Amino acid sequence: MKLENNRSTTGQKVLEGVRVLDFTCVISGPYCTRMMADLGAEVIKIEPPEGEIMRAVPPHRDGVSSLFSQLNAGKRCISLDLKQASAIEAVKQLAANVDVVVENFSPGVMQRLGIDYAVLREVNENLIMCSISGFGQTGPDANRPAFAPVVHAWSGYDLATLRYQPEIEKPLNLGPPVADNVASLQAFGAITSALYYRERTGVGQYIDIAMFDALLGTMQKDFQVRLEPTTTDRLYGPLAARDGYVMMMLISPRHFASICDVIGQPALKSDPRFATTAERLNHYDDLLQIVAAWTAGEAAATVIEKLTAAKIPVSPYRDLADMVADPQLRHRGMMTEVHDAAGPLTVPNTPFLFSATQATVQPWVAAVGEHNEEILRAQCGLEPAAPQGDG
Repeated sequence: MKLENNRSTTGQKVLEGVRVLDFTCVISGPYCTRMMADLGAEVIKIEPPEGEIMRAVPPHRDGVSSLFSQLNAGKRCISLDLKQASAIEAVKQLAANVDVVVENFSPGVMQRLGIDYAVLREVNENLIMCSISGFGQTGPDANRPAFAPVVHAWSGYDLATLRYQPEIEKPLNLGPPVADNVASLQAFGAITSALYYRERTGVGQYIDIAMFDALLGTMQKDFQVRLEPTTTDRLYGPLAARDGYVMMMLISPRHFASICDVIGQPALKSDPRFATTAERLNHYDDLLQIVAAWTAGEAAATVIEKLTAAKIPVSPYRDLADMVADPQLRHRGMMTEVHDAAGPLTVPNTPFLFSATQATVQPWVAAVGEHNEEILRAQCGLEPAAPQGDG
């Protein structure tokens, strides 16, 4: 079924009517709750009076963090000093009328503040609450401090990645915070599953998400190779062309037959090393060396053109800056604008296309405490403290 791009900011969304109280900061929680906002949930982000730490993280445009704006578009923002008893009372009042609470403080913080699941469930027995942390809420490492790079190293992810770089000995300084993003996606799936369960049964529940657990589950092949080492270790790697590198995959029999023809070596089809899929996998390094000898004599664009014509999966190495104008992403509505205090900002849209409902990031980013008056005074009868951040 071909879907028309359903990217309007108006129209029905799948999470309409769901209210979320969001205590999260940095990436592992905010990405989760932004996806919920993209699908129509009303997300109320609670920040300290000076604003969440990510508001200070570059890159900045006129003093406004683009990273914060991308992660928090479409959320209403209130500022509370959670060390004050009046703020804790306000949280309880808000929790009584929401569906979901999401937090990613260190384990035990919500309990010390007096707003953990046991307490909030007293004011809202059907509440769904999700806690995201580095290593989970219980266990010998529960209180180990963690950010994504620490979890990458602790989980074996960094050394698993290093196995694909035989010419490098020092662990790589990986860029994107994979553990944060994977945990966000897992939390999003768990929360929406819990909402569905509550719809059927009327029962809310508590969800414990650990970045450590979430990241481990993404290393399927590497985990199994470590348990039962095989000769089939690396199935891909960058191949050098005359003027750059390309990435290709040659797993299926059709792809193997096609590459033999493209590089002008049809006799390889009868080579015993490559006669079956199992044999090809056992001798995959040999096959890559043969293909690499061909790519080394060709321009990268020529390699891409010939392999694409032969329907072999292949790609050049592209820069993120190229994504903004990418025609496929544009076609799918994946590039959109939000507006913060510095003006318009291009961000990736939510990665869902539905046939019957809308799915898109809301095009606005709230300043620190922007909704204090509306939410704290009107709903909680609390005199809002003046926010200290600059938005």
